[in-house]
Amino acid sequence: MHLFSAVPRGVLTLLFASLLLSLADAHSYFIVTSPTQGTQLQNGAANRITWIKGLLDDIDAFDVEMSRLSVDGLILVARDVPAGSGSFNLFLQDVPSADDYYLLFLNSTSGVMFTTSSRFSIGDSSSNATATEPDSSAPTVTISGGPNPLNDFATTFPPSANGVAMPGWKAIEGSKGQLIGLFTAMMLCMAGGAFTLL
Repeated sequence: MHLFSAVPRGVLTLLFASLLLSLADAHSYFIVTSPTQGTQLQNGAANRITWIKGLLDDIDAFDVEMSRLSVDGLILVARDVPAGSGSFNLFLQDVPSADDYYLLFLNSTSGVMFTTSSRFSIGDSSSNATATEPDSSAPTVTISGGPNPLNDFATTFPPSANGVAMPGWKAIEGSKGQLIGLFTAMMLCMAGGAFTLL
């Protein structure tokens, strides 16, 4: 009697498929760690923005936009932020005070949203709230005023990659995860075929 003979084939198929999906998505996460829920960023101060993300998700750079829940329009913060840097400082000048702001981390060219921050507030420079400690080694982006459709991104970082595909074996090396997933799927299909014949 075989180990899997008592389990219906459909259940085994679903089990193996879910295993493959969990392996494929194990590296795809993107979390904004600051600002968090309840954080108050200060006008007239550099506020630290931080994130962590998966290493194998093929996101080399992203754009950052700021929006409010109660007001239409976006404040374009930074374009082509290097994903691996993990932080930048956001210096606010005369940004309207409110408690319904959030940051969008996305590819604004294709419209793909990677993640959003938790809801946070922006206070006056005279308020008693403590500003987040800026990172002296990170770049600083300065934004001023509210949403304006005529404004461009406040800062554009230099390109992190030139967009040219890697030739030869380096291209294969860069897509190891995809090759491993394809090989695993083929092996599981062959194992399923063997179980069907047995």
